[in-house]
Amino acid sequence: MVENGILVAAMKVFARRGFTATRVEDVLEEARIARRTFYRYFTSKEDVLAAVYELATGELLGALDEASVAEDGSMSGVRAGVDLYLDFHVENAALFRVLVEQSVRSDSPLAGHRRQFRARILRVLVQAAEARGVAPLDGFTYVALVSALEGVALELLEGAASTNDIARAKKAMLALVESGLAGP
Repeated sequence: MVENGILVAAMKVFARRGFTATRVEDVLEEARIARRTFYRYFTSKEDVLAAVYELATGELLGALDEASVAEDGSMSGVRAGVDLYLDFHVENAALFRVLVEQSVRSDSPLAGHRRQFRARILRVLVQAAEARGVAPLDGFTYVALVSALEGVALELLEGAASTNDIARAKKAMLALVESGLAGP
């Protein structure tokens, strides 16, 4: 319960101030806890950031796993997954902007978490292709699709994306995924 309260407080502060400008003291104030309590659960600001990343991406991956594989082999599951991925990023834009900024740096404590996150999304795409009966595709096809999805989400995070922007981004991404998973 206390740990979750710290995570929620950290999410709010990271979203509001960014990672670099956030101090442990800011999280303490937001969570209304003593320094000792924070350090009982986390060793540093970076440690709580990693826990926030795991929580946010874990929630997203759980929803993607449920949405992404259609029983009939159609693309409806993949469509739902793309919609969910982009909506999740837009709805939590301030926090995801911080998480993505930090995770793409190779020296970041989040770099390994990001690799695992991307690997899970790759598996979802592979399963979708297999469900459609598509012959195995080159691994870089999946990497390109995941990178494109991540890039579209980043583009939406750059500014205040309108409803029209989000719809256009989803349409473009779905066309790319459908084309990519169609096979040679």
